[in-house]
Amino acid sequence: MDLAAIAAELYTLVPSAFTAARTARATEAKSAGEAELAKQLAQLPKPSTAAWAVNMLVRHGTKEFAGVLELGASLGVAQEQQDHDRLRTLGQQRPRVLGAAVEQARAVAEGLGVKISGAAAMEIEATLRAAMTDPGAAAALRSGQLVRSLSTNGLEPVDLSGAVAVAGAIPAVDTTEKGSDDGGRQRGRADSQRGRADSEREREKAQAALVEAERSADKADLELAQAEREKSEGVRRSEQLAVEVKAAKDKLAALQQELAATEWAITLAERNHKQAARTAARERRTAESARARLEGLP
Repeated sequence: MDLAAIAAELYTLVPSAFTAARTARATEAKSAGEAELAKQLAQLPKPSTAAWAVNMLVRHGTKEFAGVLELGASLGVAQEQQDHDRLRTLGQQRPRVLGAAVEQARAVAEGLGVKISGAAAMEIEATLRAAMTDPGAAAALRSGQLVRSLSTNGLEPVDLSGAVAVAGAIPAVDTTEKGSDDGGRQRGRADSQRGRADSEREREKAQAALVEAERSADKADLELAQAEREKSEGVRRSEQLAVEVKAAKDKLAALQQELAATEWAITLAERNHKQAARTAARERRTAESARARLEGLP
């Protein structure tokens, strides 16, 4: 049994199936007398949802992942050449390329029955952005054994500690100088390297500032669109309420007129009632007088 081969197999599984499969393979190795391999297998970390989705993108979304790496390489060349126009043009492409890769990662994951949350999608984008700017991060993604998401500040190398399941799955970056030490030539090379490093840090800092500015601009555009929608809704609601208020005022005026007419009718009715009462009393008196005269006759 080979640790790398088994790990490559395990990290193709959906996260919900990972733990049981890892336990089964570790038990199998232990039964075969390979105690050290069984221990290593048991210690393989379960990938986060975002890391697993990136692994699936690498395996199933070659076009989108390749687009991320190609744009990253082009940005690196433009930075090296200090081609600011090219950097600006490539920088404008970055949100589209990253967005397409994130959507493909979500599509692949959901096609395998795993729902990608908004937070996980943000981790996927950060990981792809790190691969776009750092060759070491790109190599980690290509291993297909990522266990956690990556991030970059645009200035320092991406932290890859514990990022890949099997340490030997990605090659170490050799930063040592080869050849004999000839004093002045080595010092000159070191000075030149420091100068390039300083220049590179400045370019990376400028790139990070550009990325942040683009994010802020995108956020501002979204907020502007939301504000415009809210304004339109407010105007529509205001117009609707104005119509309802006018209708209510018209109805109130009509009711006030009806109330005034009713109150006047009540006044007339009271007046007629009093007049009728007086007339009735007078007529009763007249009738009593007539009865008394009638009774007095012989």
